[in-house]
Amino acid sequence: MKRLIVFMLAIMVVGYSYGQKKPKINQAEKARTEGNLGEAKNIIDEAIVHEKTKDDGKTWYYRGLIYASLDTTQNPTYQNLANDPLKTAMEAFAKADEMNQGNNEFYITGPNGFPVTKGEQISTLWGHYLNKGVEYYNAQNNKEAYKYFRKTAVVQPEDTTGYIYSASVAQADKDYDKALLNYYTLLNDLNYHSKDIYSAVIYIEGVVNEDNEKALEVIRAAKEQFPSDLDFAKSEINALIKLERIDEAKSELESAIANEPDNANLRFTLGVMYEEIGDAAKAKEAYKGAVEVDPDYYNARFNLAVLIYNQAVDLIKEMNNLGISQADQKKAKAMNVDIDKRLKEAVPHWEKLNSLQPNDRTTLETLQYIYTQLKMKDKAEKVSMQLEALGDE
Repeated sequence: MKRLIVFMLAIMVVGYSYGQKKPKINQAEKARTEGNLGEAKNIIDEAIVHEKTKDDGKTWYYRGLIYASLDTTQNPTYQNLANDPLKTAMEAFAKADEMNQGNNEFYITGPNGFPVTKGEQISTLWGHYLNKGVEYYNAQNNKEAYKYFRKTAVVQPEDTTGYIYSASVAQADKDYDKALLNYYTLLNDLNYHSKDIYSAVIYIEGVVNEDNEKALEVIRAAKEQFPSDLDFAKSEINALIKLERIDEAKSELESAIANEPDNANLRFTLGVMYEEIGDAAKAKEAYKGAVEVDPDYYNARFNLAVLIYNQAVDLIKEMNNLGISQADQKKAKAMNVDIDKRLKEAVPHWEKLNSLQPNDRTTLETLQYIYTQLKMKDKAEKVSMQLEALGDE
């Protein structure tokens, strides 16, 4: 009797083994195209473990399509059949590619009878998530917009668009950790360097997170990419001031200038630092050094021109506040001499700026004022004509 039971069990096991039929992966794809995602999932889940189908790249390709459909379906019956179906889909596509090396790309036949390749299907999937993200963004639902923009990054991790949009909506929603996650991916992993992205990261690290050390690190990375950018130069100085590292900044800059005396950027940055801490005389000296090295260095020339001009304007304001006493009138006369001296000193710098950027309204209006103050009538009229030619903004 015991032997009979063992024999019967053996028959059952053998029968069970023969009962494990080879999954029909084409049937899984057919079920997907017909919208029967539950059936499609069941077949393909069996196929990836069955001996006769688990090593077939097409099995994994169909699995990618089926799980992508589970992620995008609007049918509530199928929306919770899998946990993170998009991740599963992309892993399946990657495995299909691994198995298919050197062969033609996987494809299915589209509704019009033409082949639709895996690459085209992934691009369509990417576009679907991007459009959904834009749709939710326009509806001012930043959380849902973020979810879909992040999905574009899962589908095409080397494409910068999804990260840029994800970071923007996260920052707008004041979810700064998510914003930084995407910004740093762009900067560090995708080698995507943008002034706007650097500025956003500097703001979050320095102002929101109050981490001036980290902000300084990012500022210096930004300066390497954009060495002549005025805002980053100022940001570096401000960060050093907040960190109470003025002497360090001064020492580093002066040492760097000694090693690279013809580096106008370094001299310009030194000038910005001195101006930020209120040492106008040393700022002026540094800016002069920068334009001596590079006469066409617009930012350094502009800062120098503004600095000299503002000194004259400050004197004019002070003079206008004087009374009518004899002592005040005497003082005003002496101040007029100093004002004219400073305006004359500023003239060549503003004229140089005008030659570098002839249609800059600020430069032209400043020159017009200076020429008028100095009674340089012909030049004032010429600048007026330039301004008229620009028209109203």
